[in-house]
Amino acid sequence: MGLIFSVGTSQKNGKFRCVPSEDNYNAFRRKVKHIVNNSNYGAVVKAQKLSSLVRGWRNYHRYCRLSGSKLSLYFLTHRAWKVFAKERKLNRYQVDDLIDKAFPCVPYGEHKHVKVKGDKSPFDGDITYWSKRNSKYYDGPLAAALRRQQHTCGHCGLKLTGGEIVQLHHIDGNHDNWKRNNLTAVHKSCHNYIHMSRSLD
Repeated sequence: MGLIFSVGTSQKNGKFRCVPSEDNYNAFRRKVKHIVNNSNYGAVVKAQKLSSLVRGWRNYHRYCRLSGSKLSLYFLTHRAWKVFAKERKLNRYQVDDLIDKAFPCVPYGEHKHVKVKGDKSPFDGDITYWSKRNSKYYDGPLAAALRRQQHTCGHCGLKLTGGEIVQLHHIDGNHDNWKRNNLTAVHKSCHNYIHMSRSLD
């Protein structure tokens, strides 16, 4: 039996309320604790590993209700702060900065799902409509890159439709360089191809 990622109920007003399932949250919590408690990593490395994990979890549940101390990850954040603060080379301000990096804020909102127009279908051939619609599910630098590129892949030039995951690519290979001209939106398959080609050089 597979893991249930979220559960929801219909409200009296007809809207659907969704929250991460208990099993999903517990599995995520175990992954976070494994990184935080791993003595092989320093606080800087832990923050880097936590950042992608937490961002991915929050993005997946961005249309769920994430309020409350549990789903806001308050307790996990507090635990990580205490572990990071044990490193003598870090002062409290450096620890705060690492925690902000490890637990990035991702906007979420219930009832923000983009409804499909009544006469639209994924099979109607309107690639422009579907690529623009699906781009609304992305935010931050990735959403900005999509708008600049007019919803086309920065590698192959084809429209970015809903059939494949879209990812943000750092052109110079430096994942700490978040300058606008170093970021481009690409298909996941194109992203894999780019990095595979570089590894063969």
